Amino acid sequence: MFRKVFIPTDLSGASMSPAERLGEIPGAREAVFFHARTSALPDTGLLHRMSDALQRQGFVVSTTIAEDDGTPIVERILRAAADAGADLIALGVRDQGLLKNLLSENVAVAVLRDARKHVLIVPQPGRNASPLFGRLLAPTDLAVLAPDVRSVLEEPAEGGTAVLLHVVEPGRPGTEQEAGDRLAHLAGGLSPAGRTIRTMVRTGIPARTICAVADEIGASLVVIPRVGKRDAPGNAPLGSVTNAVVGCANPPVLVLAVPVRLKVEGRELRRDEFALAEELWIDYHQLKGDPGVDRIFGVFADDTLVSIARCRRHPDGYEVDGVFTPVRFRGKGYARLAMDALVEACQHDTLYMHSVRNLVDFYAAYGFVSIPESGLPPTIQARFAFALGEMEGTNVQPMRRVQGPFRPARRSAGR
Repeated sequence: MFRKVFIPTDLSGASMSPAERLGEIPGAREAVFFHARTSALPDTGLLHRMSDALQRQGFVVSTTIAEDDGTPIVERILRAAADAGADLIALGVRDQGLLKNLLSENVAVAVLRDARKHVLIVPQPGRNASPLFGRLLAPTDLAVLAPDVRSVLEEPAEGGTAVLLHVVEPGRPGTEQEAGDRLAHLAGGLSPAGRTIRTMVRTGIPARTICAVADEIGASLVVIPRVGKRDAPGNAPLGSVTNAVVGCANPPVLVLAVPVRLKVEGRELRRDEFALAEELWIDYHQLKGDPGVDRIFGVFADDTLVSIARCRRHPDGYEVDGVFTPVRFRGKGYARLAMDALVEACQHDTLYMHSVRNLVDFYAAYGFVSIPESGLPPTIQARFAFALGEMEGTNVQPMRRVQGPFRPARRSAGR
């Protein structure tokens, strides 16, 4: 499964921890050591001794001592891992908490954050360390298990165990009984070779509970996806729960770079869903929806509202406003999908709007054209009466879309 293991090293014993346990990594056949040179004469004695030891065990070993080319160390590490075709990046640390003492103060954190490969974080083992993949803890958000997660859980391990854990958060939908039933279904779909699969449901703060359970069961490894369903609609490279688990877990952690499939849908919100839009608008002028005059269109990534747009009926016309995507969800085309839904539904009416000037081209793709302020219906124009006819000074451009058919372009959003 992890045939080629890439090991960045600062030539310290801590950074060599993954090499000491290479034989415990499923499928490992080759080790690639990489050192980003920062001194004129690095002491490579330990590196050579480790390489010789691995070769005697039958592993293929290669070593790169990279000269400083002016690019950041993290960039050099990730580029080298990609060039090597590594299946796994293994980071050795002295102190698991906050990934301290690896390479330099923030290098390990940045490698974990920016890597698009599986990453294994290995603290220096104690004298009686359990086999790395012997006793697994696999937190899950109850989504269908990704193939790579299944492969780890189904890896032959005679006498090994794995605990599927789901943490129910106080105040969120779902009960422990419901979670237990779904966990049992997930476990029933696994075909472990010699490994016993158990399920466990706890209530609490996810990361804190995961770390506590890892200690409670004596986990040898925590196996967790890079991004869970909650964070998948956003643009964070590392999920909030995973990030926190890496910071608090005592055993090694395997962070799997698995894709999260989301159902992305743009549609009109029901009246009982207006509160969801208002939650997003908290960071956008704290707008409120009025079911009497508003039609609100949103984009849902699974059950998460990620972008919205509003069409408000005035006495003398229809105005588009409130087009907003929170920062954490930007860069995935959600705003376009929200506008697709709005314009398609409202194409039989002439639409007006006050566009921010740098978005004029964005709205032009929907048939909006720039017009003078005098071209706005009086009640819509009155919304910017404070500008005293000088909208240019407010960075606003009035626009209009004449009623007519709309055919949204084929676009994709989400992962």
